Amino acid sequence: MTTSACDTGNTGNDSGKGLDLGSVTAGWGPDRPTFTEAGRPDRATLNSVTDNPRHGDERTFLSVTEVATGQRHVGGDVALQPGQTYEATVFFRNDVAPGTQARASTGTRVRATLPATVKGRELISAFLQSDNAEPALLWQSLALAAPADSPVAVRIIPDSARVYTEAAPKGVTLPTEEVFSEAGTLIGCSAQDGVLTGVRQCEGRVQFRFVTDQPNFVISQAVSRAGETDTSGLRFEAGTHVTFKMHYRNTGTTQQDNVVLRSELPASFRYVSGSTNVSTSRTGGKWTKVGDGVTEDGLNLGSYVPGGGAYLKFTAVLPDAEDVDCGLTSTTSTAMARTENGAKSVKSVILVEKKCG
Repeated sequence: MTTSACDTGNTGNDSGKGLDLGSVTAGWGPDRPTFTEAGRPDRATLNSVTDNPRHGDERTFLSVTEVATGQRHVGGDVALQPGQTYEATVFFRNDVAPGTQARASTGTRVRATLPATVKGRELISAFLQSDNAEPALLWQSLALAAPADSPVAVRIIPDSARVYTEAAPKGVTLPTEEVFSEAGTLIGCSAQDGVLTGVRQCEGRVQFRFVTDQPNFVISQAVSRAGETDTSGLRFEAGTHVTFKMHYRNTGTTQQDNVVLRSELPASFRYVSGSTNVSTSRTGGKWTKVGDGVTEDGLNLGSYVPGGGAYLKFTAVLPDAEDVDCGLTSTTSTAMARTENGAKSVKSVILVEKKCG
C-alpha cells in the first residue's frame, strides 16, 4: 500500500496570540510503500511500518517534549516559551523482517536541523538516511512557533545528544556537531557503525535537548536635587546641581554582555567631572566611583544574568539664570542602555525655572 506525505499544518493554536503562520509546512516524506508489523518487508527499509506495537506509525518519527511539563508534541505547532528546555526524539528502525546480515541497513545516519531564532513559525527537522535502504532518505518536520513580535532564540544544549537502543538501553553519547552536520552521524545497535538489522534490539531513538532564550531588559531614569532623594518633581531653579540616577535590569531569559549605559544631556547642562558612581552585585550594592564618559560614548558595565542589573548616578549643573528666559524652560534628558541584543532609551522632561521681578 502506498501513502502520501502528510502535512500536519497548523492546529489553530495561534488564536490571536500574534503567531505569523506564513506558509511553513510541517509533515513527513517522501511518499513510500508502507507495511504492517505482520507483513514486514524483505529488504532494508527504514521507518515504514504503520502499526509498530511500541511506536505506532513510524512515518511520524520526530517528536518534541516540554521537559518541565512532559507534554509531547508529534504534530501541529510547538508553541515555544522563553526560558524552557525541550527534548527532541528521533525514532528509527530497520523494518526488514529479521534475517540475514545482508538485509541490514548500512551507512545508517541521523541528521537534524534547528533554527537559531523562531519568529512566527520555523521548522525543526529530522532525517534518516541509509546507503542501501529503500528509499534512501526520510524526513519529518515540526513547526516551532513564537509570536512574530516576540521572537525567541534557540540554543542546543552541548553534549545532550544520545542514542538509545534495546542493545544499549543506557544510551551512548553522540557528537552533537555531527548530528547537526550536513552528513549527519552514524547510528547502530550497540556500536555507532551505521549497521541496523531488523531485530528488535536495533530499534531505537536519538535524543537531544535545546533551550529557548528571549533577551529583554528595561531602562529607567530618576532626577533629583543633588543630595536629596525626592524624585517626585522635575522642576528646578536655574544653576541647580541635580543627580541623574539610571537603572538597567535584565528582564529576559539569557545573559546580556557588554551592557553600556549612556546619558544624553541637553546642550545647556554641564556634567560634573568625577561624579559618576555605579552600584551592582559586584560592588556589594555600594556606590563605587568609576570614570567619566557616561555623557559621551557611555560606560560599559559588563555582563548581567537574568534578573541582574545595575544602577548608575552622576551629577550635572543646570544652566545659569543668565542663560535662560524668565519663567519655565522645558528641556529633555535621555537615558540609554545598549546591549548586544539591542538598545532602549527613556526620556525625562526637566523644567528649568528662572524667577524674574
